[in-house]
Amino acid sequence: MVAAGIFLIARLLPLFISLPLIMSFISLIGTLTLFLGATLALAQRDIKRSLAYSTMSQLGYMMLALGIGSYQAALFHLITHAYSKALLFLGSGSVIHSMEPLVGYSPDKSQNMVLMGGLRKYIPITRTCFLWGTLSLCGIPPLACFWSKDEILKFGFNKFLCKRGSEKEFPYLLPK
Repeated sequence: MVAAGIFLIARLLPLFISLPLIMSFISLIGTLTLFLGATLALAQRDIKRSLAYSTMSQLGYMMLALGIGSYQAALFHLITHAYSKALLFLGSGSVIHSMEPLVGYSPDKSQNMVLMGGLRKYIPITRTCFLWGTLSLCGIPPLACFWSKDEILKFGFNKFLCKRGSEKEFPYLLPK
């Protein structure tokens, strides 16, 4: 259900491309959502809320991609983000379940990231899965989300930097 709005905008993108004002509005909404979601994710102590706001930020990134006209890159990021975030949500469930014997059954305590130190020796498989999901969402080069974010950036550079005569000013930014 989270991706329904992105998919709807993507399906209607051929209609929106002919209206530059709408495309600019979609980009603006995506940018605002990206920064608002990232800021709120950093301010959370609850692991589920932090992951939810991080998802909001990534959906803003996809909206920004659609706003600049990068249909394929936005859907590619939607898929790579879904797999990486699913890994994090499953890992967070395992972490919360592991916290319950230590702090008792209380969502305020078992989901509080401040109290989650020192779990790596008790749940090494979850730690590894969480690490891979986090590295992927951060855009570390060999992992999936790097390639989708790179496609969005490449499309944006090709669309805006190359069209404004900046190939003379910034030749190192252009693809070879």
